Amino acid sequence: MVSRVHLAGEVSIHSPGRRNQAAAVVGLVALVISIAGSGVPAFWSDEVATLRAVRLSWQELFAFVEHKDAVHAAYYSLLKLWVGMFGESELATRSLSALAVGAAAAGLVVLVTSMTSLRVAVIAGVIFAVLPRTTSMGIEARSFALSAAVAVWVTIVLLVAARTRDWRWWAFYTVTVAAGTYIFLYTVLILAVHFVFLLLDYRARRVLAAWLFAASSAVVAALPILVVSVQQKEQIAWLSDLPVVTIWTIFAKPAFDGSWLVAALAWCALLVLAFRCRRIWSGPHGSAFRLAASWFSVPLVVLLTADALVGPLYNARYLSFTAPAVAVLLAIAFTLSARAIVVWALIGVLVLASAPTYISQRGPFAKDGGSDLSQIADYIHSNAAQGDGIYLQDTGKSTLRPRLALYAYPTAFISTEDIAFEAPFTTTGTFSDETRSLDEIESNLVRLERIWVVTAGSTGTDAVRKINAAFHSMGFFDTSSHQTNRSVITLYER
Repeated sequence: MVSRVHLAGEVSIHSPGRRNQAAAVVGLVALVISIAGSGVPAFWSDEVATLRAVRLSWQELFAFVEHKDAVHAAYYSLLKLWVGMFGESELATRSLSALAVGAAAAGLVVLVTSMTSLRVAVIAGVIFAVLPRTTSMGIEARSFALSAAVAVWVTIVLLVAARTRDWRWWAFYTVTVAAGTYIFLYTVLILAVHFVFLLLDYRARRVLAAWLFAASSAVVAALPILVVSVQQKEQIAWLSDLPVVTIWTIFAKPAFDGSWLVAALAWCALLVLAFRCRRIWSGPHGSAFRLAASWFSVPLVVLLTADALVGPLYNARYLSFTAPAVAVLLAIAFTLSARAIVVWALIGVLVLASAPTYISQRGPFAKDGGSDLSQIADYIHSNAAQGDGIYLQDTGKSTLRPRLALYAYPTAFISTEDIAFEAPFTTTGTFSDETRSLDEIESNLVRLERIWVVTAGSTGTDAVRKINAAFHSMGFFDTSSHQTNRSVITLYER
């Protein structure tokens, strides 16, 4: 059956059955691409924070987020339910994000088909599935992939509400935007995207009043998390210490992660699109182009402006939910050629250009520039005896601290005694336990004959020499040493 669908100003003729089949296939392909190899990389510090949160009881979790990470409380709650069913292995915890990528890709096919052709929609879904940002957030136990899925589907809801003018769809729009904001705070920026899109699309302006009421209601519903985010803004103060606002982080990282090759190819295509802008604006892809251009640019401009005026707020990963817009723009650019062989050749080039980054994202040390937390845990689990002591460095750059291995893989250390432990992280208001310094642990060593010490860096560094001297003074001497990717594991015996 062929139906005529009118959404936000464009007329598209398509078979709902074909569209749904295409959406399901593209979504499944995107899911498989993202989930493949997701169990290989070791957890890193951000994912460790997720794990520590979801291991808490519900009462402990809600008490903890009153002081820290309230903006992630909804995501932690979802993942807590997820790991309760599937466990907390790398594959299990990251599979929720891979599933969200699949949902976003399927939704993108539905969304773009409603505005232009099924051909462009399928190409957009395929491009989205292979973009380096997509394949990165698809193996991350954080909320970025979910925010992208929400952004896609809430935009579909907007277009349906604009077409039907049914208050129930506007109510659903309000609820979805608010829920998305609780899952990932910056998802609220999709409201700015929709506002600009409705202003640009002359046929959609007549629903602007209804949209304003629904959007205002969504903001009111999300007000608690917006207020708390301001109260807990110190948790992103670390952004001020890093070069997070650069040409690279603005024009490449949000959609292309670390791939300069994909970024270069994509920007060549986008520049061609810019030169043909006037023709596209009034053509059959006009509405999809206006939506995608708004979706790509508005959150970026708003976030950079806020970062400049208010303080550190920008991070390329926070714009992950704009990756679908980039996919739509590239799909429109690729289909400027009427020849199918040219279109699929361009897609093939993009896939090949993305392949090195995709493979590197799924290596054992892919996270955080070489996280070796699983390597540390595996070595201790294989070599430590029942009752051995462990001392994992808990100083230095927070993302590089070897003690994170204990938080990421606690069962690997279950037979050992944590000689530095003082109090759990729930009492510190951070994701780090309260620990004793080297000068304070001697009283904990009376019963021990062997201690495994893990320090960041390599043999011969100042940190290792300092720890050597400290344990020598307490009657322990190093008898073996093992270098992991970026840490040293040393066995001390009495």
